[in-house]
Amino acid sequence: MAKVKKKVSLEAKRARMGWLFVAPFIIGFLLFFLGIMVNSFKFSFMNIKTDPSQGIIMHNVKFENYLYMLTVDTDFVNNLKNSIINMVYNIPITIMFSLFIAILLNKKMKGRTIFRAIFFIPVILATGIINKADAVNSVLNAYQGIDVGKSMSAASEMDQLFNTASLTHYFSNVLSFSPMLTSMTVSVASNIYKVVSSSGVQILIFLAGLQGIAPSLYEAAQIEGCSQWESFWKITFPMISPLILTNVVYTVVDSFTSESNVIMTTISSFLSRAEYGKASATAWMYFLVIGILMIVVGVTVKRFVFYQNRE
Repeated sequence: MAKVKKKVSLEAKRARMGWLFVAPFIIGFLLFFLGIMVNSFKFSFMNIKTDPSQGIIMHNVKFENYLYMLTVDTDFVNNLKNSIINMVYNIPITIMFSLFIAILLNKKMKGRTIFRAIFFIPVILATGIINKADAVNSVLNAYQGIDVGKSMSAASEMDQLFNTASLTHYFSNVLSFSPMLTSMTVSVASNIYKVVSSSGVQILIFLAGLQGIAPSLYEAAQIEGCSQWESFWKITFPMISPLILTNVVYTVVDSFTSESNVIMTTISSFLSRAEYGKASATAWMYFLVIGILMIVVGVTVKRFVFYQNRE
């Protein structure tokens, strides 16, 4: 008798397709990153020194590196608190800004493609070419004493443009703002460049989600007499809510792994001084905190996520 093939459900096919998409990441992680992470975890319990005659010398110090970061190096705890506070403050601003710009870029209007290009060129430059140019300039200055020009430090100049002291002087002395209004204005303005330069990926994700919403839903809502505001809250927001979760998770990771993050700078300073044990301990404590925050953020945001096929 011929074997009867079992019919595979649509959900099973989608699950297989999902695993197929993440398979390259899983394979790459197992081949290239797992061993490094295991060794890093081992190093966090060791005092590692280099000797020209004996090579690398490692001594097991148990939890001394962790205790040092928590009790002796008080800056670590303070910097970690500040990083979390900045994350809580910046993430809602980044998400709202990204969604707002994505909705504008999704509107049907003449010259929409040109407008998108005009908007994304500064984002691409800020996150890619300029940062790479700054890195090249730093390397040349450090090793060859070559300065490739001020144009190569455009990212730093943009940071100076939104410098807090300069903005405070401008709003208080030039525009004669009150102290309270100056403080509020400076707080918002000082984050403009950071928000714009770190929202490019989020905007693209939102834009892709918005373009995936069936126009017939808006047409039906318009026939029923819904305003644009009602259409946003009853159609747009529920349909892209899974992408809000995706963007929140991405923004959290991007915020904590940014080169400008104080904790990342601390880890780099330990590595530059060949204190690999302390660098590994700091990295693993940082990783644990990020993991806990990711779980909290994911569980919290997921409550407001709407899945169309959810029963």
